[in-house]
Amino acid sequence: MNVSELAAKANYRIYSQGEDRAVEHGYCGDFLSNIISRAPDSCAWLTVMNNVNVAAVATLIDCACIILCEKVEPDAALAARAASLGIWVLGADEDVFGAAKQVAALCGV
Repeated sequence: MNVSELAAKANYRIYSQGEDRAVEHGYCGDFLSNIISRAPDSCAWLTVMNNVNVAAVATLIDCACIILCEKVEPDAALAARAASLGIWVLGADEDVFGAAKQVAALCGV
C-alpha cells in the first residue's frame, strides 16, 4: 500500500508529502541511534518525536513515511524541513502500539 492510501484509509492527518512510495515495513521507536541502525528501508516509522532531527534520520533510513502518534504535531522546524525534503509526515491519534497495529493490518507488514 502506498503512503497516500495508508493516510486515507487510516484517516491520518497529512503534515507534509513526498514521493508516494509503498510501505513495506513498520518500525516503532524514539531513540534515534536505534532507528538509524535498525529501521528498514521503505518503512512507516512510528514515533512521538517531533523535532527537526526526525527529518534527518528519515532521510538516512530512507523511510516511506513518518507517523507521529498520540496527536503529536511536528514542530515548525520539522514541518519546514520535511516539506523541503519531500518527506511524508502523518499524524495519528492512537498511541504507537495502536497505530502500529493499524499500519500492520492495512499494509500487511
